[in-house]
Amino acid sequence: MIRLFYRLIAAVLVGMMATAAFASPANPQKNVDYQVLKVPQPTNTGNKIEVMEFFGYFCPHCYAFDTTLTNWARKQKKNIVFKRVAVKFSESMEPHQRMFYTLSAMDELTNELHHKIFEAVQVQRVNLRTDEQIFDFVEKHGIDRKKFAEMYKSFYVKMLGNKAVEMQSTYEIEGVPMIIIDGKSLTSPAIVSSGNQMDLTEQEMHVQTLKVMDALVAKAQKEKAVSRKGSKKAK
Repeated sequence: MIRLFYRLIAAVLVGMMATAAFASPANPQKNVDYQVLKVPQPTNTGNKIEVMEFFGYFCPHCYAFDTTLTNWARKQKKNIVFKRVAVKFSESMEPHQRMFYTLSAMDELTNELHHKIFEAVQVQRVNLRTDEQIFDFVEKHGIDRKKFAEMYKSFYVKMLGNKAVEMQSTYEIEGVPMIIIDGKSLTSPAIVSSGNQMDLTEQEMHVQTLKVMDALVAKAQKEKAVSRKGSKKAK
């Protein structure tokens, strides 16, 4: 009986260890490390994988993740097309969203300026809640105030903002930061941490999330390769 008891304990421990290894971020599990969209969305990035971040300048967690994510995207540039979508969960967030899409439309939104906006809002507590406050800010960073104001108030930027809101609904975005891989998989530091019931620092969550993202990108690449082969055979 004693031997049988210890064998049972050993079997349970081995099973637990195997499960933990199987559910590692390098081998991400659905509904644990990531979720799958109910309706996959089409992408238009050729052989590369689309990686899209939903974010908001109001979000401290987006700010904390920004540098790590930007560096990851730079290293993965041969494999991915990285995009950002500025969310609007309430009308108070519209000025930030308009600022993002105005700078994007003017081709002025470098990674450096993007991060400076985060720093202004999250660290320096600069008020960027009104049009004039935003105009003052961008002018201080070398952007032509008049041209920016014209684009900021344009129908085109309004359209971009409306499209972003539509995408929030389509991609089932309820919080940020949120990462979409290849129009199918959805993950974030919060998902990775809670799914594995890990007690991690925010920096550790970022590291684990990038491992999940690496694996999901690799998985999407394999699926695209199989799809291409199938298309060639069909011809």
